[in-house]
Amino acid sequence: MFPFAGTTEAATLLGISAQRVRVLLKEGRIMGASKINGKTWVIPLFDGMPIISSKKRGPKPRWRSRQHCGKKTVHVNRNNLRDNQTNGNTEKKVASVKQGSKNLATGHEIDIHGPCRIVYRPEKPHSCGATVWIETLAAVTVYDFDGNVERVNSMWELYEDGIRKSDKEKVEQLIRIA
Repeated sequence: MFPFAGTTEAATLLGISAQRVRVLLKEGRIMGASKINGKTWVIPLFDGMPIISSKKRGPKPRWRSRQHCGKKTVHVNRNNLRDNQTNGNTEKKVASVKQGSKNLATGHEIDIHGPCRIVYRPEKPHSCGATVWIETLAAVTVYDFDGNVERVNSMWELYEDGIRKSDKEKVEQLIRIA
């Protein structure tokens, strides 16, 4: 038996809006989809993705999930820093490593194991509201005062086992040039 998804989950998997999924369902282009209870769509997943038939005209569909470049941003949370100073404690973690809006690790000290850059954009702040942050593609190690250590690996370390070898070679060439 195949796993199933609703319209919202299918939209997330395909990288399109839920409304677009409903249009595809109405056109009968999602394979095996059916309604239960007369109003809820059930979409079967094949290898973790819904299968969508193509149209005879128009551009080719581009809704396969893309791999992110692996860029991480390092932030200092000013609110936690201020709370720690006013209360005289160090309980709140002030440094965080994010990828997009997802928080990967938090702590009190961060090591960046490779090249990075500091970005200041007051006219176009980061999604969290920060105007200054650090961007890196390298691995990052995060420490806190309790002795916990978290390592956030870089993109080319994660895919080193031949999955994305061509990208790894391009990155190595760029590093040699720089």
